[in-house]
Amino acid sequence: MATLNRTLALVGLALFGCGKTVGLNAPVTPLVQFQVQVTGDIASVQRPDTVGQPTNLRVALVWGAQWLPEPFCVLPAEPGAAAVIAAGCPDSFRFVPVRAGAETSVEPGVPATIDLITLPSGDLMVGDPTARVAYASLIVYDDRNGNGTLDFHHPARRRHHGDQQPVEDAGAPATRDIVYGASFISMTRPDQRVAFREGAFNDSVAFYPRVGCDPPLPSFSILSAGGFSPAAALLAVLQGQLPAEDPATCGVAPLADAVITIPLQNPAGLTELACTSNDSGGTTYYGEPPDPPPDLSQPAWACIGFPHIPGDDAGMASGQQLVVASAPGDPCQGALHYTLRGCDTDPACPKATWDVTATPPAWWPCSTTP
Repeated sequence: MATLNRTLALVGLALFGCGKTVGLNAPVTPLVQFQVQVTGDIASVQRPDTVGQPTNLRVALVWGAQWLPEPFCVLPAEPGAAAVIAAGCPDSFRFVPVRAGAETSVEPGVPATIDLITLPSGDLMVGDPTARVAYASLIVYDDRNGNGTLDFHHPARRRHHGDQQPVEDAGAPATRDIVYGASFISMTRPDQRVAFREGAFNDSVAFYPRVGCDPPLPSFSILSAGGFSPAAALLAVLQGQLPAEDPATCGVAPLADAVITIPLQNPAGLTELACTSNDSGGTTYYGEPPDPPPDLSQPAWACIGFPHIPGDDAGMASGQQLVVASAPGDPCQGALHYTLRGCDTDPACPKATWDVTATPPAWWPCSTTP
């Protein structure tokens, strides 16, 4: 599995400070301010089930996570797995939120200012102390529950043997926040992002890379880039490189000279901007077939083998796994992996945590041959 993880580190492109203490009643002076302009008409993009209801638009500055997609989502798909990947795997090049830094209410067509009173903490910075950086996206959303905060959700996950039910904390669908736009959605699309840089800048680090663009300025700056296609990214990876931006689309500006413009969009393709990642290392977590069984009435499930790099069969698990994608309507995309034998992170572990190959459940739809 080590070779597989090293390869995914390139394929996934890492797709993926300190606080300020003040008195409880003391006025807080912002460290920096960001100028934001939301454009468009909310009525023209409002989600159908909310038409006629009032909206409470806010914009949040959200710091991004360094992450890797799991092998199932990026390696060549087996026959029958395409529908599961489409339903259970989000965009491998997307911006992945980890923590909101500041936010404010916003009105389309009216300039707004976000005040940031804390620097990004050390766990949000990527690199070593001599050269590290953090990136953020500005996300526009309808604050459905009125709590003044963009609420993040997680894909259903099975992290430890014995967890018989997937974990999800999405809350009631009617009160989930709805994302209507963002300055940085995916590396495959044009973006404007907030950067915070300490020390030098290492452009070889695969953290939302902008190869071909000028580095961010020291401290805070606003970066822009035109994005790259998934095909170009794959070609670059095969050549041992990071995908390059068109320099003509690149930009770097100090905060005083930049206005971040965010057009309102149809929210159907933006739900993942309110979803964090369960695991930053691209690890797949396996589970014993549960009781009660998963809902197999949905079409997005498949019986497939285990991911591996072609030609590298050392330690490869035999048999099949059942992969079940998140259901339509779930707030986050994800996939659950079930095996008749295995351990939490290794279906080929020498000493299995569970082994029901001799007595598989009656509902098990996959091969029972080890």
